[in-house]
Amino acid sequence: MTLITSGGGTRFYRRVLLYLLGNFVLALGVAVAVKSDLGITPVNSIAFVASRVFFIDHGLMTALVYCGYVLIQFAILRREFHPSGFLQIGVAMLFGLFVSLCNRILSFPTPETYWVRILLMLASVVIIALGILLYLRADLLPQPAEGLMLAIQKKTRWKLHNIKIIFDFTVVAVAAALSLITVQRIIGVREGTLIAMLGVGKVMGFLSGPLGKKIDALFRLT
Repeated sequence: MTLITSGGGTRFYRRVLLYLLGNFVLALGVAVAVKSDLGITPVNSIAFVASRVFFIDHGLMTALVYCGYVLIQFAILRREFHPSGFLQIGVAMLFGLFVSLCNRILSFPTPETYWVRILLMLASVVIIALGILLYLRADLLPQPAEGLMLAIQKKTRWKLHNIKIIFDFTVVAVAAALSLITVQRIIGVREGTLIAMLGVGKVMGFLSGPLGKKIDALFRLT
């Protein structure tokens, strides 16, 4: 995705609004996953574990890790890296702010009943899928993690879904290793991580058909 401003000023502002809404919904899904205490989503696993290990706000650590993804993109692409890609740093900070806000909104105690926590984790999968669908329909800037995968694809010519699988397993492995090294046990990576890894894409595929055109119509994007 690239930053596109054609099609009229008001249409662009509607896309920005949709993009912000999508990022907020995505952050809400992450916060619901945290509240389930059954494991965090793969893409946010390093930030979550690091926030617990180093006692740093989850949203702030998310912003820092996502900024790191932008710098890795720059290192991979070098001269091919477009300066507009640095706008993803702003996206990282905004998303981190949303994560902090949503964690505060969901400040109630973690449910003790396992099946309730499973329901929370399943709900987070649906919410995250909806958030991704919303911000993708806006067709503005990619999230930094997505931008990193696109950078890898540009350099390697691998299929994007294969890169996504490798990326998810890599960040989960790094998060697990970080927790083992620092606190001698695995935190933040549990069955919910696997549920998110397998479920978000499938839910997105299910939602994109009935919701995609409705989102476009609601925000008058076509």
